[in-house]
Amino acid sequence: MDESENHTPTNSLALLASNKPSKNEEKFSAWWLVAITGAVVGIYLLVYWNWVAMPIALRRADESTHPDRFIAEVAKQHLFEMSNVGPRVAGSYANEILTVQFLLRVINEITAEANPAHRVEVEVQRAYGSMFLDYEKYPQTSVYQGIQNVVARIVPSQRTDPDNYLMLSSHFDSVPQSPGAGDDGTMSVVMLEVLRKLSQNPHPYNHGIVFVFNGCEENTLQGSHAFVAHHRWFEKVRTFINMDVAANGGRDIMFQAGPKYSFLMEYYRDNVPHPYCTAVAEELFQADLVPSETDYYVYSKYGKIPGMDFAHSTWGYLYHTAYDAYDTIPNTTLQHTGDNVLALAKALANAEELYDIRQHEGSKAVFFDFLNWFLVYYPLWASILLNIGLSVVALAAISLSLWLLSRSTDLTLWQLLLQCLTGMGVVLLSIIVGIGLSLLLAVILNAVDSTMTWFTQTWLIFGLYICPFLIATCSGPVLYIHFVKNDCLSLHARVQLLLHATCALYVLMLIVLTCMSVRSGYLFTMAILFYTVTTLVNALFKRASSYWIYVHLTGQIAPIAYFSSVSLTAFATFIPMQGRGNAGANPELLIALFAVLVGLLVTGFLTPLVALARKGYLFIGLVFVFFLISIIVMVTSVGFPFRAHTSPERFYIYHCTREFYHQNGTLRRLEGGFYVHPQDRYTGDLIRELAIKSRANAVPLGDQCEKELYCGIPFYQNSHHGQRENGLWIKGNTFTVPETIDLQYSGNQHDPNLNTTTFSFTVKGTDHMSFYVSPVTGVKLVNWSFSKDIPRSGLSWNGQDVHYINFVHGIDDKPHEFYITVQGLASKSSEAGWNFYLNVVAQYMHHEQYRAPEFQQFIDQFPDYAHVVAYPAHLVSRIF
Repeated sequence: MDESENHTPTNSLALLASNKPSKNEEKFSAWWLVAITGAVVGIYLLVYWNWVAMPIALRRADESTHPDRFIAEVAKQHLFEMSNVGPRVAGSYANEILTVQFLLRVINEITAEANPAHRVEVEVQRAYGSMFLDYEKYPQTSVYQGIQNVVARIVPSQRTDPDNYLMLSSHFDSVPQSPGAGDDGTMSVVMLEVLRKLSQNPHPYNHGIVFVFNGCEENTLQGSHAFVAHHRWFEKVRTFINMDVAANGGRDIMFQAGPKYSFLMEYYRDNVPHPYCTAVAEELFQADLVPSETDYYVYSKYGKIPGMDFAHSTWGYLYHTAYDAYDTIPNTTLQHTGDNVLALAKALANAEELYDIRQHEGSKAVFFDFLNWFLVYYPLWASILLNIGLSVVALAAISLSLWLLSRSTDLTLWQLLLQCLTGMGVVLLSIIVGIGLSLLLAVILNAVDSTMTWFTQTWLIFGLYICPFLIATCSGPVLYIHFVKNDCLSLHARVQLLLHATCALYVLMLIVLTCMSVRSGYLFTMAILFYTVTTLVNALFKRASSYWIYVHLTGQIAPIAYFSSVSLTAFATFIPMQGRGNAGANPELLIALFAVLVGLLVTGFLTPLVALARKGYLFIGLVFVFFLISIIVMVTSVGFPFRAHTSPERFYIYHCTREFYHQNGTLRRLEGGFYVHPQDRYTGDLIRELAIKSRANAVPLGDQCEKELYCGIPFYQNSHHGQRENGLWIKGNTFTVPETIDLQYSGNQHDPNLNTTTFSFTVKGTDHMSFYVSPVTGVKLVNWSFSKDIPRSGLSWNGQDVHYINFVHGIDDKPHEFYITVQGLASKSSEAGWNFYLNVVAQYMHHEQYRAPEFQQFIDQFPDYAHVVAYPAHLVSRIF
């Protein structure tokens, strides 16, 4: 071996540590960064193509060659008939008569065609009952009278009835002024076709299968509670598949499972042909970031059985609007959902675990699909072991890399560790600054009333929030390398130390999330896993110095692809929700947080590489230019949030007649007007403009909320009271309707032994009513007829308890009799002889024929991009 050979570096670490190459030899062209950016964008587009790709929808003609497959065309034809009756509000003729008759007819046709191995039975459940929904500030007692469920079951024809059942559930009612083709007509017709296909199987199932077509879900989940509390078949139900919709089209996501029965995920993994699920969605939903609830809540809380929750949730702009129509539901969506539910139902109908399901209780699970190709799932205890084990291995891999580097330089392992810790500080500071810049912009845009510009133009999120984050996270490493010199390490070695520092930060985040039992921490698990593998490959294999970059970038392909899929799901789900959320909140903050999280996960192991470019500042400049372009576009008409028919702005407006009475029954105030319930940040702007055109003023409720119980507003739900500071009142005329509130006071009865007084009433009105009961100071509510026990009060009013009762009648519209029992005496002299306030509210939500000309004239002024839910609402306020 000659002398020159003795001076040749023999491995990548030696080359990385060498100071002989000049800076230009170590660095790459800035175009190299553009190529990496292009590759990331290309991966994102491929993932998007895969994300929107759906199975081929089968037609009736395909049934002969695919006898066991779900047929989308059959479901779509049923959807046409179902949605063609118009809005199916509980209590309406369309819901209680037309839709029930439709379901019975179709199920009877299925029964006639069923294989002799099965017996298919169907019946209509008419239910009466109540439940308490223990929401934090606005708990409510939900009372139902004569609501209807259509229930069917498949049992073996040649055997005794099974002792264990699988339940499939969806709801057929809709919200006011919406055909409800998506929510939840889609899932109802999927269930009909699944019922048909399951009934044609030549082999009986080990367990019974119950199909619950729920007739009252939109009003506080009453239909599902009616089945749980009052139907004999529920006693045998061991698990369930609930299906709901918050969007039109797209994939069905399985977003809640169990809880604590992870074997359900095994069946999902082994049988569902198009997996789409994530524990992230479950945790976000259960953290109340989604402003809605599903029947899963009732089945798991009141029924105390485990199950799964399916939903369409992407691009929910049309959810609960008049545009939720038949022609917005693709056949491919029906096929995707039908394939999944049919396969899963077949498997669970024969599952051994259902014989004694309590023996299979375990823990919550971490679960997610990888690009809709396959499912990854493991119990929570396994995730703890995995996360801790991976963290140890990742830190060991970093330590190995540092040790090998120390052998090739004059630096000790301790000195390299200090360099790595310094790098952690640089990376952490860059991340903090990036998050700070994005959130600061969110606050500024909200302050200048320029929110939701991304509502339709979703690409603006990248420009507005990811770009500032990238500028900070790219600038940090570049400035650190430029201003902090180190003659003992090459540029490549220093960049690798920054990458190690990033991994160490991720490990720290993962450990914190694991200690908090946050299952969504698996996102960092994936990032750490692939980086650890490439670190070990680069440490163990001898390559020329620049090769480590290609190994590193190759290892980033899978996590970038997966995080792109997560971002598609997150933004497609949560962007439309910002148009129907809390009008007092800043919608920019949540979107900005999602953006920086996506930026962190996708680019965390890429941004330090900018320091390797000869003119890395040019790349940062290009990112800044894109940010400026986004700002410019944002302030043009392109940045206007709403579009007609595709991404409408929502308005809820009640034409109110309000009657307030003295204790002696004489009228003290009669008032009419329009109450506007706020839906987004722009509600007030348009309403004030339209009010001026109508020669009126749109004003806040102000001191009405102190003077009158619940502001004297006929709220549809008591939680709407939480938006009272953003609500608007437009003074107008009263109205008259045929179904006006008829409240009859039947007298009272005093019990001297208990010192209680019972007040009896009869009320008749429309199908959606509510009651506010508020005992005066010194008086206690001790009993009533609405539920077995007196629940806790919600948000107090002037120091008084407030109890809210939501009442719905379905097919049975007879007068409702109720009583209220109180104890004690009023402690204020001004309330001497008073016991409680009683407000009765009627919502005429499917009675457009009751709109007064004045009201219709106001509604007609709205622009074409507005979706207006508008109906009369009547309030009677009494003191007893």
